[in-house]
Amino acid sequence: MIREIFVPLLRFDSDAAAIDAALSLAKAHDAHISALVTLEHPMPLVTEFGYVPVEASQRELDEASAAAEAQAARARTQLAREAVSSEVRLTEVMMLWSEETAALHARHADISVLGGPDPKQASPRFALTFKSLLLSSGRPVLVVPTGASLPSPLRRVVLAWKPTAEATRALHDALPLLAGASEIDVLMIDPQVAEGRHGEQPGADIARHLSRHGLTVNVVSMPKEGRSIGANLLRHAQEVDADLLVMGGYGHAHWREVILGGATRTVLDGMRKAVLFSH
Repeated sequence: MIREIFVPLLRFDSDAAAIDAALSLAKAHDAHISALVTLEHPMPLVTEFGYVPVEASQRELDEASAAAEAQAARARTQLAREAVSSEVRLTEVMMLWSEETAALHARHADISVLGGPDPKQASPRFALTFKSLLLSSGRPVLVVPTGASLPSPLRRVVLAWKPTAEATRALHDALPLLAGASEIDVLMIDPQVAEGRHGEQPGADIARHLSRHGLTVNVVSMPKEGRSIGANLLRHAQEVDADLLVMGGYGHAHWREVILGGATRTVLDGMRKAVLFSH
């Protein structure tokens, strides 16, 4: 059940796509939207000559405050286009980083909706916020890139499945979104027929479980064919023109994903449609 949707705003173009997706969810589930704009107080710099002058810090704060107020006003205008319950919070951050503040707010919602990474803006802000939300909030994170939408009801959904805690959590976090979907693919990449893996008939157990939730699914098995897991997930989602991809995030240790790459990183880098991640 979705009753409150959290939308942290990053000042990227994709913020608008995130709000649109949140509006679609709110209308479908009679939910409240809480959007967040954070205003970070600039930290005073200390040099060999002492502190940076107070006037310079105050000027930076005034500029950041004006930008945050403008962003909050734009979000309120966009949210007001639909008759849904909503609010825009403007929070001043002094002791925490903005991504830590976002995770704190997300713990009091059912789902976070985050605008996708901006390829035109080289900024670590998306990666830091996504990581904090996914690993620290205990809530699923729906990432919506610029140009993507989230129709209601969903037409085609792809569930990336393997018998892990992260994939199981993602699948169950997605259940409120799946009702009414026209087609649902349970997608496995090179499933392993073995005890403790996918079982004797890969996909059968999870398909039976979903049927008890009133869902009919297509079990799809794909070979890797030299591609990474993430690349295969993106390829299938693109081929079937899915509205939503659902997957576990950071199934490996986060340091390994950062250094060596992984399915989460590959999907984030190449996503064109909305993706729901859980950890």
